[in-house]
Amino acid sequence: MKRRALIQGLGAAALGVSASGLRANLDSDVKIGMSTPASLERNGVYVWIKTCADRLREHGIGARVYPNSTLGGDRERTYQMQLGLLELNATGGDEIGRWSPLIAGSARPFLINSYGHMSRLVSDTPFVEHVSRDLRPHGLEMVDLAYTASMVGLFTNGTPVHTMDDLQKLRLRVLSEADFALLRAWRVRGVQVAWEEVAQALQTGIIDAYLNPPNIALMFGHGSVLDYYTDLRMGPAARIVVASTEWLDSLTSNERDAVNDAFAAARAANRAWTQSIQTADRANLEKAGIEWIDLEPEARQAWIDASEAIVAGAWETPEASAQYREWVNQTRGDQ
Repeated sequence: MKRRALIQGLGAAALGVSASGLRANLDSDVKIGMSTPASLERNGVYVWIKTCADRLREHGIGARVYPNSTLGGDRERTYQMQLGLLELNATGGDEIGRWSPLIAGSARPFLINSYGHMSRLVSDTPFVEHVSRDLRPHGLEMVDLAYTASMVGLFTNGTPVHTMDDLQKLRLRVLSEADFALLRAWRVRGVQVAWEEVAQALQTGIIDAYLNPPNIALMFGHGSVLDYYTDLRMGPAARIVVASTEWLDSLTSNERDAVNDAFAAARAANRAWTQSIQTADRANLEKAGIEWIDLEPEARQAWIDASEAIVAGAWETPEASAQYREWVNQTRGDQ
């Protein structure tokens, strides 16, 4: 089945209509892909995307949202964007970092101290423009960072983690080479497990822990196989929203104004949601029976110090990493 037909069929199935009935609109509709669930309560990425889609429709531009990796994983959706089959996509840094040293360098933990800090970096520096410059030769442009929830921490099954020594007794779920570089710096054992297999891996003892923001466990139904959440505050949890340059370049002046308005509305809604969810995350985990562990400053500093030993990845460059850290330092504040 060709990719265009695949998207038509998936859209028809989602809406309960025939693929032929969609064909007239599908080419003109803005198609938006994402890997996470369509939950306004638990998923800030969906808040961004739904707000964007709704605002586009208000401007008379059709929009269709495909959550839960309906159109495939990050790599598959990137290919679809490059082929002109997908206009907008929320993807991960591992996928985009291979083309942008700035994104690769931004993946290091403990550089950003709050979502306010991250928002200042996005809004008050040329970060987005520079990433877009890296991506344009590959048919993509960065639009925004869509925050997922609170800052990244550590979930564990059976063992509370208060210090690095506690963690070094456990097996942590990893996926990418960047994850392994992190674990080597922390001197922690890792096991490569696909996300779809995490719950089973926790139940069977293949892994004991994973890193994610606090809302992820409940979003994916892991509440029954996790016992503790250590609030490491490693950095923001976000997906990178990218747009097809072919699509952007095809827009009229009025259409581009409408799209920019939709992007701005989506960013504002996502930031407001993130601010509100941070107080709710702890209560939601505790209600599900997961104990929230606050770290003493000295204990958290041990993780920060250990992370300085992370070896630069293949996609990082000294120049881009130095530039990113300069912007990070310029935008620090109390919040």
